Amino acid sequence: MSESKVCVCRYSYNALDLLTGVEPVGQQALQRFYCGDLLATDLQGAASQSVFQQGNQPLALQTRKSGGINNRLLATDQQRSVLQVADPDGSVHQVYSPYGHRRVEGGPGSLLGFAGEAVDPFTGHYLLGNGHRMFNPVLMRFNRPDGLSPFGRGGLNPYAYCLGDPVNFSDPTGRFAEIGRFIASMLSLLNTGLGMTRPIPSFNLAKDALRYGALRKLPPRQSFAATSTVVASGLILTIGVVGVGSAVAAIADDPGAIKILGSVVLGLTTLASASRVGTYWAVRKPGTEAALMSFVKNKGKVSTASPTASPLPSVGPSAPSLESVISRSEPLVIGVKRNHDTMLEPGLGPDRVMLKAHRTLAPTNAARKIRRR
Repeated sequence: MSESKVCVCRYSYNALDLLTGVEPVGQQALQRFYCGDLLATDLQGAASQSVFQQGNQPLALQTRKSGGINNRLLATDQQRSVLQVADPDGSVHQVYSPYGHRRVEGGPGSLLGFAGEAVDPFTGHYLLGNGHRMFNPVLMRFNRPDGLSPFGRGGLNPYAYCLGDPVNFSDPTGRFAEIGRFIASMLSLLNTGLGMTRPIPSFNLAKDALRYGALRKLPPRQSFAATSTVVASGLILTIGVVGVGSAVAAIADDPGAIKILGSVVLGLTTLASASRVGTYWAVRKPGTEAALMSFVKNKGKVSTASPTASPLPSVGPSAPSLESVISRSEPLVIGVKRNHDTMLEPGLGPDRVMLKAHRTLAPTNAARKIRRR
């Protein structure tokens, strides 16, 4: 048994996907006209309602009927919700629940209601985004879910309004989750950029080590730690940039670009995670980070450990020169025909030097030799 469907109201849209007509069955059709993204005039037969605004702020409402023209002033709050409608005959008060359910006191309600949005005359709901999605203030959610939820750009909750905070936020387009992801991507990009500045040493330490030639001079584990750190930081920054582009494509409603950018983000995230795991493995070995810091501090020179105690110099050809052992403040006069050997005398201390002088005879000519008879 097939279920019969009866059309009770017809909604019309133009080529820009804006709501232009509401036609309840058995009633006269209603037409809507816009100024930019804001509703300007609501026309139904010979009657019309026009909104006068300064920027995004509604100021007055003009109603035209067969009997004449009625001008009324609008009092709004910081979210553009119309709270009071004033005319020469009196005032009409409109009060709202946190999610926009309206109660009118003192007369007919205004064309505009919660957050400055027009109320659908047939359902009493709000068609946000000029007809993009219908919001139900009684159920406190959207009537239609996002087709790309829960794993796409629609978010985990496809029916949520303002991420559950309608007091501090408004959603004039019906795409609050997409705008929220855009803001989150911008904050992620900013956070990554701050993490790569000078106060954070990890990225700069690895970058300087590679600049001084860590791949050629350091052991494989230390050079891998520097390389993986730089690669992971660069990938995270790129993910932030691509995430901003993905959020812009979501707002522009470009499914093709969203799919491509989503695949790019997934691939970059995988590579960044692998690089982070590699960095964690490399720095688990004690002394890896200290070796990188020493390498950068020495500007690319690999420092080797020196012995704790140096051997005493020996007398002979390998003995140090007098200049390296004797202080310059102690003059030393050496005779012409004397050979001097220096040494450090054990027990006298490293600063006291003992000189050993050996007198030798100078060579003489053969003619001066004494011969015995």
